[in-house]
Amino acid sequence: MQIYMHNFACEKMISPLDGRWDFYPYNEFDIEELCFFDIETTGLASATSNIYLIGAGYFDKEKKEFNVIQWFADDYDSEKEMLKRFVSFVDTRKVLMQYNGSSFDIPFIRAKCKRHKVDFGPIENKKHLDIYVALRKYAKPLGLENKKLKSFEKYIGIDREDMFDGGALIEVYVAYIHNKMMRKENEPMLKLLLLHNYEDIVGLSQVSVLLFLKELGGMHVRYEHAQFCNDGVIRLIYSGNFPYDCSFTLDGDIECRCLDSQIILKVPVRNDTLKYYFTDYKDYYYMIEEGNVIHKSVAVYTEPSVRRKAVKRECFVTKAGKFLPVKKPGCFSDKTHIFREDYTLKDYYIEMTDELLNDSAFFEKYFAQVFE
Repeated sequence: MQIYMHNFACEKMISPLDGRWDFYPYNEFDIEELCFFDIETTGLASATSNIYLIGAGYFDKEKKEFNVIQWFADDYDSEKEMLKRFVSFVDTRKVLMQYNGSSFDIPFIRAKCKRHKVDFGPIENKKHLDIYVALRKYAKPLGLENKKLKSFEKYIGIDREDMFDGGALIEVYVAYIHNKMMRKENEPMLKLLLLHNYEDIVGLSQVSVLLFLKELGGMHVRYEHAQFCNDGVIRLIYSGNFPYDCSFTLDGDIECRCLDSQIILKVPVRNDTLKYYFTDYKDYYYMIEEGNVIHKSVAVYTEPSVRRKAVKRECFVTKAGKFLPVKKPGCFSDKTHIFREDYTLKDYYIEMTDELLNDSAFFEKYFAQVFE
């Protein structure tokens, strides 16, 4: 087994040391308690394949560096020793972060620890954060081709030197072992093997800045003002403390742009006639000839033959105006009227009024429900 160390200054990377990473796990744990890791294997099945490389990355606050340590099996007998070294290392950390590790890396390591009688407890008992699981639903809104780590890296501006994927490197590793046995030149292949794993770990540390997207709805923001655009869109301007500039589109065609200390929501406004359905429909009567509903306190003065009890779908009043889409009808107070095009549809709206535009408390709640 061979051990390789790498480090570089945090000022050359997207780093939590800039103080704006107020989201999990950076707001709950010291950054030196985090470990980014990745494994390379000779196949997908732990029963028939081996781990030939384990890499781990961590921040050093005092030196303001990011460090990567790699345990490399330069023969077919190093797997147990690699696992022992890795388990010993992560025992000093509190949070393990990986990409699709909950489905692959962790089960693979667990199986190998069991086979070699290496204590898996220090890994099992840690907090785990699978960045793939946390970010996969944002791949489409961010306009990514797929949900691979390299796609998220490309989005945040990382250009890899490594052009291989894990599967393609299996043959490189086999060739490396063969060359070592034959005492042939191996340095170029070793570089390829280490580079892929190294860039995976560095990429994990950088892509983790996008974890703030998962917590946007719970972040503290302050509503500043709104602007109507000529294309039927309203721009809602908020101030906050966001660690990374990005733009994406949410369900319902709401565009979001995070720019340093400002976030802008571009929300399509509906100019239409919509219906407000009464929740207490049992207190209303449907007037057969007029085709409308009136409250029972008034209906009692009409002839029974011209009225009947109203049902949910017909117990409404209409209103023309400009309407703002909302995600759920229950996000706001009972005083907020929710409008719909039809009772059977689940597209909800709130009427846009001058009073509403000046209601900071409402729009801060609106921000939170957009990202639920």
